[in-house]
Amino acid sequence: MNTKERRYSELVKEVRKCEKCMIDQKTQGTKLVQDKCRSHINLWSHWQGSLDAKILVIGQDWGEKPDPESYDKWTNDPTYPSLTGKHKQIPKHKFKTDNNLAKICREALGLDLNKSQKSLFFTNAVLCYRYKGFTGDVNPEWFQNCQHYCVRLIDIIKPQVIVTLGNTPLRALLDGGNLSYDSNFKDLGKKLKTSRSMREIVKTNEQLYYRPEGLDLTIKVFPVFHCGSWGTKARSMEEQVMDWGEIRQQI
Repeated sequence: MNTKERRYSELVKEVRKCEKCMIDQKTQGTKLVQDKCRSHINLWSHWQGSLDAKILVIGQDWGEKPDPESYDKWTNDPTYPSLTGKHKQIPKHKFKTDNNLAKICREALGLDLNKSQKSLFFTNAVLCYRYKGFTGDVNPEWFQNCQHYCVRLIDIIKPQVIVTLGNTPLRALLDGGNLSYDSNFKDLGKKLKTSRSMREIVKTNEQLYYRPEGLDLTIKVFPVFHCGSWGTKARSMEEQVMDWGEIRQQI
């Protein structure tokens, strides 16, 4: 086991033990549950999980924790079940985000997500799973609780580029670092203004940078719209493919 693998294994073990969101969660609303069997930092990382990735993709949260039979498919099927639809417990039509993301990566980056890609690592800003359902309200504290784990993951991988899917994963980065259009982080007027709309942020011609707190790293960030049902209503698949095309020029 090399140093990256060892550090990642230690990180996964710590995430597996974390109960912060379970302890703090309110009696009403969406609840999170831990995955005591996790062997990756997130179920999405079983799909694309190269520790030498050039591109780190961060979504919001994975959704509902699978039942034991489905869990085995998510963690052991190398073709990734949401793309094939070959398991009756995992119907392809329920996973629009995964299938749209596969289409975007194929057309914009020339990458086939039916295979593991050395250039990619996928995770979510919230690392545990919903007790029920794939959509609904999210608690800002979930992102805050997970960010120090995400920062450690970033330090292990050291990607060239971070891609944030939608508004919340982008803003979650601010819980563990700084975002600026100044790569030296000296011009305070260039800091990302959280009042800006997602459309303004995506359409700007300026390059955004992330510096994790306490680390000597500066990483390019590409905020994109979420590619699920709601995100593609706000920005079409054709536009999103073009947005991702900008990333290909940077790696």
